[in-house]
Amino acid sequence: MKIIVDYREKTSGLIDLLKGEGIQIEIKKVSYGDYIINDSITIERKTARDFLISIIDGRLFDQLSKLKRYCINPILLIEGNPFKTDLSFDDMAIRGALISAQAIWYIPVIYSRTKEDTKDIIVMIGKQEEACMDVVPLRGGYRPKRLKSKQLFILQGLPKVGSTMAKRLLKHFKSVSNVMNATVEDLMKIEGVGKVSATKIREVIDAQMD
Repeated sequence: MKIIVDYREKTSGLIDLLKGEGIQIEIKKVSYGDYIINDSITIERKTARDFLISIIDGRLFDQLSKLKRYCINPILLIEGNPFKTDLSFDDMAIRGALISAQAIWYIPVIYSRTKEDTKDIIVMIGKQEEACMDVVPLRGGYRPKRLKSKQLFILQGLPKVGSTMAKRLLKHFKSVSNVMNATVEDLMKIEGVGKVSATKIREVIDAQMD
């Protein structure tokens, strides 16, 4: 398991806790979110107090918008109870922000009680992501009709490629054929595609059946 951590999380105490689990940690500036697990899942971590402050200054909704736009699998993790802080805050405003994150931006919200609890949740997410790495989700009976929809549908069959990433790949490479012929280095030029994801995509494309 590899986790990229934003350098601003150094004071959280979580980095040492994660290292204690034997996890490979890389600390650097992260454009969107705070923790990126296996180049796939991005977690925006907020303490309950910071969550409320981000509502007041408008930072929360800007962050949610960017997470949805630039990250494949974003998650909002709130550490502590936002309804019980030292700040005087309208419960309806808190509830409205939580509903907006999940119903409008389609970003899951996970709660933790302490930083130790947060560590356990991050580790569990990483393990489940690795365990489900080779599971192929069924896409039901959906059959796209428009040409562009068909192209995006094909690209979403690649590992770690959701609807947002499929659009980004098609916009950059112009055709499905160009995506299939792209090298690992070429794929890594796309926002949100790290070396692990790019390598897995190439492995699927290049693998030969026995």
